[in-house]
Amino acid sequence: MGKLKILFLIDGLQTGGAEKSLLELCKRFQRIIPVIVVLSDSLELKPEFLKIGIHVFECLLPRNYRFARNAKALIPLLEEIKPDVIHSFLFHADMTLRYLNFEGPKITGLVSNSYSHRRVDQLPWEIALKVKILKIWDRLTSSKIDFFIANSQIIKDAYVKDLSIKKEKIKVIHRGRDISKFQRKSKLFENERQRNFISVGRLIESKGYSDLIRSFSLLERENKKVSLTICGEGPGRLRLGDLIKELDLSTKVRLVGLVNDIPKKLQDSDYFIFPTYYEGLPGSIIEAMLSGIPIICSDIPENRECIKDGMGLFHKVGDQTDLYSKMKEAIVLDDWDIRTQKAYAYAVEHFEIGKIVEQYEETYLKLLSK
Repeated sequence: MGKLKILFLIDGLQTGGAEKSLLELCKRFQRIIPVIVVLSDSLELKPEFLKIGIHVFECLLPRNYRFARNAKALIPLLEEIKPDVIHSFLFHADMTLRYLNFEGPKITGLVSNSYSHRRVDQLPWEIALKVKILKIWDRLTSSKIDFFIANSQIIKDAYVKDLSIKKEKIKVIHRGRDISKFQRKSKLFENERQRNFISVGRLIESKGYSDLIRSFSLLERENKKVSLTICGEGPGRLRLGDLIKELDLSTKVRLVGLVNDIPKKLQDSDYFIFPTYYEGLPGSIIEAMLSGIPIICSDIPENRECIKDGMGLFHKVGDQTDLYSKMKEAIVLDDWDIRTQKAYAYAVEHFEIGKIVEQYEETYLKLLSK
């Protein structure tokens, strides 16, 4: 059998976790030929795909809920590409695939715990109502998909419960990372006086950055030898910038935007903080584990699927006082060498990118052999 052609249908190519993970997979596939079809003009990562020889087709569909009509618009492109499998990522692509007339296996990637109460409770009531309606639609049409690949066991369990998808139709494949890009810190806290905290993620409400900045302000009042760097972009940047000014933290908290060399940023920092409310699988935590940097994160199931007790510190989600307390504890804790070593070993064993690629390829082959 020659190489299989997999069409990856995706909402956009932003610099989000799902998009970057897809790029890392496409770099390493050995037994398949990946082709990307993007449903919007969000193309930040398109040059990266083209650089590694991946075809990227742009099919700008209306951002509405007429998924059946949008699916018909894809038929000519489908006939041109002639894929063996279609694998969708993100909401509009997922729902469009359900109405797409295609004889081969149709796979949907479950990359976020979309219906978690921790997400829905944060939303304005009118948006929360829309999410509940979409959940019903999602449930009623999920049978149109042949197979699902979830980023985490937490997501699988949630979709089995929320959408009544059979357990055997969902396989868990974690997000992977290229271990060679990361180097475990040889020495923690090189400067015994100054302590630098770092966080990495999109600047959106659910990442908990408002909590982090307010908690940091409490720490900074009693310890002037601390600083905080937040790497990432998103719609919340202006609001977070205003909060930093309001709390008079402009010289202590930096929003540095997108960073190309995250491994180096982690190496240059003392603690990684991740106060998110919900996730799919937190790739940023995996990167911190591989860097051997002490980790403080919210106590949510998605984070605990990556980092276990005895590897870091957990704070109550959304609790600014508890986060402040854990930041204080992190500074005086004396067993970080043991914790970070455990975290590093666990990440190497479970999230190495080569193992993840093999799992994807085996899954595609198995589906086609049925």
